[in-house]
Amino acid sequence: MKKIIRSLLLFLAVLCLTALCGCWDMREINHLGLVTAVGVDKVVGSERFSVTVQIANPNEGGGGEGKGTTKAEEWIGTAEGDTLFEAIRNLSKISDKRIMWAHNNVVIIGKSLAQDGIIPVVDFFTHNPELRMKTAVVVADGEAKELISSTVGLENISGVSFVSLESYRGLAAASVESHMLKVSSDLQSPYSSPLIAEIRKVKAITNTEEGKNDEETVELSGAAVFRKDVMIGSLTAQECRGVSWILNQTDRTLVTVRDPQYENKNVSVETYEVKAKIKTKVVKGMPQVSIHITGKGDIAEEDASTNRSIDEVKKTMAQLVNKKVEDEVRLSLETIQKKYGVDVLGLAQVVHVQNDKEWESGLKDRWVDVFPNIPVTVTASFSVQSSTLNQIPMNIND
Repeated sequence: MKKIIRSLLLFLAVLCLTALCGCWDMREINHLGLVTAVGVDKVVGSERFSVTVQIANPNEGGGGEGKGTTKAEEWIGTAEGDTLFEAIRNLSKISDKRIMWAHNNVVIIGKSLAQDGIIPVVDFFTHNPELRMKTAVVVADGEAKELISSTVGLENISGVSFVSLESYRGLAAASVESHMLKVSSDLQSPYSSPLIAEIRKVKAITNTEEGKNDEETVELSGAAVFRKDVMIGSLTAQECRGVSWILNQTDRTLVTVRDPQYENKNVSVETYEVKAKIKTKVVKGMPQVSIHITGKGDIAEEDASTNRSIDEVKKTMAQLVNKKVEDEVRLSLETIQKKYGVDVLGLAQVVHVQNDKEWESGLKDRWVDVFPNIPVTVTASFSVQSSTLNQIPMNIND
């Protein structure tokens, strides 16, 4: 009986101790500054770093040294340092909250820093255990600091709305997909270089009660081309479309072509089920690449009526779409191979996998010199399935 009582008392004691224990490393949510976006710049005229963070829903902006602004939905602060880590640590001088990176959506790199080298940025954030490796990385057309405080779409918190902006990127295919994991992988490869989406301020006309406002917003368009960690140029939005076809980064996008039956009349075809297949072979030491893009499409808009049958129209539109896609891909390849001469498409990996023997026997050592001269064949095979609109457009007679 005494053993039972002692056992019961011991159990109750352990139970009480368990109830009193908490998480040893627990951090209260109201003590954390949840970063939604971060921008990194080089301080003009020096080698120092400038870091700007956007923190969602603080109670109040911190005081002290540095610059800070307070809004109902966000707090934005900037700090400087001789190293990136020092600049981030100096944010504690102006923030009354513990900076937390787990909810960060985007790392924006200023253009001058990108042209100087992005190794410090990638190295710091890839070694930060709080940051997700799928966090988006973009290059600002100017200072990253200026874009952190910009309005994106309909949201006040640009870091939050950037997620939606990036997720809809494939609809226009005017930029490329770039996140920390891919950028880090490309930097560590001896054969490939990063291609990072660009972001910039643009004018946006909005209607308010006072009338039209010519406001600035943020646009995701174009891509920064790197040779290893240094930005050497940019791809236009049109050139990014070609890259998107090659890398399977677009699906439901529009291809607008000129109707051959009518002058200045266009037809828009919405594509889907798009797939690019890349095949390679090595002939006398030189790789040869063929890119074949397939997909389906629906006629989404027609500027003019026609007396042709719908089957005839679909066949004609498919041929025009094929040519348009092929032209866009060739334009991108011409710029990447001839103008910049860096493999931002990851073709080295494809050639390696499909031609391992030739790759290991010496091709890998010559890849940097060989890549700009590789012949690439591009073909597209799209089929137009249906017309989502009436074949005869609206026509109002006087």
